[in-house]
Amino acid sequence: MIRVGFVGLGHNGLAHIEAHGDVGLSRVVAICDRNPDRLGEVAGRLGIGRTYTSAEELCADPDVEAISVNTGDPFHVEPFVAAVRAGKHVFVEKPVANTIEQLEEMTAAARQADAKLKLAVGYVLRFNPVFERIHDLCRSDKLGRVYYLEGDYVHNLLVQAEKTDAHTGANWYLETEKPMVGGGSHPLDLLRWFVGEEVVEVTGYSVGAAFAAMKEDDCQVALFRFSGGAIAKVAALYGPRCAMAPFYNLKLYGTAGTVERDTVAIARDEADRHPEFSPIEVERVTGHPYEPEVRDWLEAIRDDRPPRCDFFDGANSTAATLVACQAMAEGRTLPVKVYGWT
Repeated sequence: MIRVGFVGLGHNGLAHIEAHGDVGLSRVVAICDRNPDRLGEVAGRLGIGRTYTSAEELCADPDVEAISVNTGDPFHVEPFVAAVRAGKHVFVEKPVANTIEQLEEMTAAARQADAKLKLAVGYVLRFNPVFERIHDLCRSDKLGRVYYLEGDYVHNLLVQAEKTDAHTGANWYLETEKPMVGGGSHPLDLLRWFVGEEVVEVTGYSVGAAFAAMKEDDCQVALFRFSGGAIAKVAALYGPRCAMAPFYNLKLYGTAGTVERDTVAIARDEADRHPEFSPIEVERVTGHPYEPEVRDWLEAIRDDRPPRCDFFDGANSTAATLVACQAMAEGRTLPVKVYGWT
């Protein structure tokens, strides 16, 4: 059993702890949260004896083999850097970081880490069966050359204005959340995964329209250009008066086929110009499939193989959306740096 420590005990952290229990390949031996009341309550409820309010102290615990970082978006950098420097395997929730400066610090730490460490990023949509099937269609060239893609994060998140931290009295979400990064990186990561190319350039626009409490504009739209020439549009809206868009309004246009949300149309031959759409024949999963995501990371540790979304793969999805926000603010097209081990 892999001995895991958790940093961050909010909704996401508790969902991941539950998934670890369901998977059965690990044992949660230590937990960390800056709120001592929440820390004590979770420890008592789950019967976990070792508790920390400092990520540095948790990462120094010699009994902990792996660290799951499930803090808010701006607070990933400290526990991630501490964990890799302590020689721990790490799962870090998406987005990897909330600023380019944080991302640079984390990538520098990852490059200096032991190459045997399994560093995974929580782009959980890669584990949705519909999106797994679309990925297979792209990788097997069933759609031909994919040249245009769309994906939206249209999600009414006005409730976040009510979630002031009981310990600090602050609401980091209203102050620092960037819709294109916190939300839009979900579909952008899928589109990167589908085409198997890196984003090299981005431009975009934004407007503050429907979520007045947010410091950042709540409507952000970006155009991304991939290294092979494909173009992708991603929209991130945090205050729409509607339910979340089904399957992220996903669209892929290829020379041999098209995907719209959870349906696909593939031409039989070059003469077949109007193939009919049919449902993608896989299980429909609602919510976030945390269990297969957790299983993938733990099996990567056990079997000494890369996780589905390793650190630099996830870092590049985050980087593209961070630069998109910069491009919106500056009103110009910007190049996107690609991160890797060197």
